[in-house]
Amino acid sequence: MMTLMIQNIRLETALAVLFGITGLIVSNVGPVVFAQETANKQLEEAMKALDSGDNAGAEGYLQEANQTLPEGQAKTEVGEAMMALQAGNVTGATTDIQAAQALLQ
Repeated sequence: MMTLMIQNIRLETALAVLFGITGLIVSNVGPVVFAQETANKQLEEAMKALDSGDNAGAEGYLQEANQTLPEGQAKTEVGEAMMALQAGNVTGATTDIQAAQALLQ
C-alpha cells in the first residue's frame, strides 16, 4: 500500500511539474504574439503613411512599433527604419520596414 501511495505522489508531482511548465510556456507566448501583431499593424500604418508622403506620421508609427517590440532583429530593423527616415531616406526606411514585417511573419 505504501508503494502505491508513493507512486501516486510521484505521478501527481510529475503532472504538476509538466502542466506548470506548460502553463508558463503558454502564458509567456501570449504577450509576445500580441506584441508582434500590434507592431505589425503599426508597421502597416507606417507604410501607408510613407506611401501618402506623411513622413512624420510614419515616424510616429515606427516609434510605437519600437516601443511595442521586444529586443530582437525586428526591433533592430525598426530602429534602422527610423534612422533612415530621419536622414530623409524614404526608400531605406521602406526597405527596413519590409524587413521587420518579414521577421514578424
